Order: sequence, then C-alpha cells, then structure tokens
Amino acid sequence: MLVALGLIGCKKSEPASGGELYAGACARCHGADGSGGAPSFTGAPAPRNFRDHDFQRARSDEQLKMTIRNGKGSGMPAFGVAFSDAELAALVAQLRSFDAERK
Repeated sequence: MLVALGLIGCKKSEPASGGELYAGACARCHGADGSGGAPSFTGAPAPRNFRDHDFQRARSDEQLKMTIRNGKGSGMPAFGVAFSDAELAALVAQLRSFDAERK
C-alpha cells in the first residue's frame, strides 16, 4: 500500500516538442524563426537559413539528422547522442516547418 501511495501524483514527463528542442539547442545560432544568423567567430560560415527552400529541397531528413549528430565543419557543433531518434525526428520536422514553400 505504501508503494501505491508513493506513485500517486507521479506522472511521466511528456517528451519535448520539436519547437522546444529547437529553441533550446538551435535558435541561439539559427534564429528563433530559422532564418540563420551571423557567424560565431571571424572566418566561420553563417549559421544555415532553414527558411531557404532550395536548401530544404536539397537535403533529406537523414542528411539533416546526420548533420545534427555529427556537426559540420567549425561552425556547427556535433550533438552526438544528445537527442534520441524520436527527438531528432521532431527537430527535423521543426526545421522543415520553416520552409514556407514546402508542400
């Protein structure tokens, strides 16, 4: 009975949404609206503009996941195993949502 009482009021936390994950890990560099930003240091590339339809069209979801996991050059850090597969899928969906021309 004590065990049952200890579980009352405990609930499983909901997984973070793609928007929440993006806000916490990506928006600082890529902008809250996904439009990119200024390079973090001289000589670095500017953070990617996710509103660019040509960029969106040219990359698969798997390519985006791989870049998040492994990073890219000196400007994009690797997030490695910081995100689960479900979280990566949510992040990619968030990135795709920035493309107004996507159908």
